[in-house]
Amino acid sequence: MERQLTSLFPAEPLLEQRLAAERFDAIPQSPGVYRFYDKQGELLYVGKAKNLRRRLFSYKRAKAGGVSRKVSRMIGQIASFIYVETETERDALLLENRMIRGERPPFNHANKQTEAYYFVYLKPDAVGLEFRLTMRIHEETDEAYWHGCFKGHAPVRQSLGCLLRLLQMAEYGVQSPMHLPVQLTRNLTPMRYRLPWRAGDSPALQNNISQLLEGWIKGESCEILDWFIVQIECGRRLTPFQTLHLEYHLECLKRFYDQKLVRHRNMRGDRRLIGQEDVDDLMVYAKAKDEFGGFHNGI
Repeated sequence: MERQLTSLFPAEPLLEQRLAAERFDAIPQSPGVYRFYDKQGELLYVGKAKNLRRRLFSYKRAKAGGVSRKVSRMIGQIASFIYVETETERDALLLENRMIRGERPPFNHANKQTEAYYFVYLKPDAVGLEFRLTMRIHEETDEAYWHGCFKGHAPVRQSLGCLLRLLQMAEYGVQSPMHLPVQLTRNLTPMRYRLPWRAGDSPALQNNISQLLEGWIKGESCEILDWFIVQIECGRRLTPFQTLHLEYHLECLKRFYDQKLVRHRNMRGDRRLIGQEDVDDLMVYAKAKDEFGGFHNGI
């Protein structure tokens, strides 16, 4: 293995010899962001460090066989580096995130992919529910019923598709997905949908669906999942297929609630919506809290 890894480094001396040892002497022990470049001046990698000196010295001392293939390939291409000091590790995280998103260095993988950012419109009234899923807030709508934005194409569209199907089934006492409207049986969640309430004895209106929906989408309550179970089962025994279908949809909504909606509530704070220009930075803060227990100057 060591022989294979050694071949990934070029024949020229390793990083310390190539860049000169004194190049590392002035590196501070403060937090910051560092950038590696190749001979053509192309950016290879952006990284953040709680202690710049310690982190860059780890590259300086790297030996073939002691690092991963990815790191060995990168070290073999490094011709220069620069660093930027920051006041806190939080600032370093934020700066690193912005640089990676803006320049997409080849040896960075996290935060490089362009993802969709969705706003969700849920407006229940006396006759039905109006649903919209968009990347911008529509001017002709009531802004009070918009939620988001939520990042990620697959989890957002999958989860909201589950929500619409369960709402339709609960409102009309449908137990089999085979009896759903065609729009709700497709793989992709409809970007717009109108769900009319059942005339005369609407379960949604009788059980204050507006409050249940708002609690779920705001990451404050999962009571709507219990309501789905009661309404869809209706005291009757489901077939194994129907049971699996219901359980899958409930699990999907609970996972989206735990992983997206609760975190969105915590990031949102006192504001009602998060803009697309802010959500990535707020997610960096939230990740930092999870990984490092927060920072002394707060997040």
